[in-house]
Amino acid sequence: MSKPNLVIFDLDNTILNGDSDYSMINYLIENNFLGKSAEKRNEKFMDEYINGKLDMSEYAKFTLSAYVGKTQQEIDEIIRPFIKTVVESMINVFALKLIHDHKDKGDELLLASATNELIVNPIARRLDFKSAISTKVEFINGKCTGFFLHPLTIGSGKFHAVKSWMEEHKYSNFLGTIFYSDSINDLPLLESVEMPKVVNPDIRLEKIANKRGWEIINLPKI
Repeated sequence: MSKPNLVIFDLDNTILNGDSDYSMINYLIENNFLGKSAEKRNEKFMDEYINGKLDMSEYAKFTLSAYVGKTQQEIDEIIRPFIKTVVESMINVFALKLIHDHKDKGDELLLASATNELIVNPIARRLDFKSAISTKVEFINGKCTGFFLHPLTIGSGKFHAVKSWMEEHKYSNFLGTIFYSDSINDLPLLESVEMPKVVNPDIRLEKIANKRGWEIINLPKI
């Protein structure tokens, strides 16, 4: 019996109208977990990410700073209302329909994000993804250290994480595999799958998609 087709979804600016990491920092500022000075740094890191130049080590120190010394349960208590009040309104209903259509076809779905697992895992549960890949966060003695664990799931790191997941789940190659993404950072994985689908792409990715004849999907943002 053949395995179902694998369909991979990026999260930020693909399923969501916006970036969950960026929005989480703003939420932490608004709720006094971080100071107002974090706003400019958040903008700076977002610009670097868009341009494919993000220093993930520096970003880890910044984005995890509010969680250092906290347990997973304490962090969950911070993130849970963020999912309900912020992320819920960011979900693109047209992307949600794509997800549901693939589920109806019996496809295997995988969420693959560069965002850290503290945010991705609850979003994956909300979207009913059984499998998710994200950047792991270090905990020592049950408390967050403020560091990411390697390999990071950005760029080639996401490609290798997906490849490892596929090997564990008995997918021998990318034949029949679809990947939806908006970002130039996902180019290594987009180049590897049989059917790359570029969703509301950034300018650099749109140029590449047009040149290579990749499908471009412009989902309304409402």
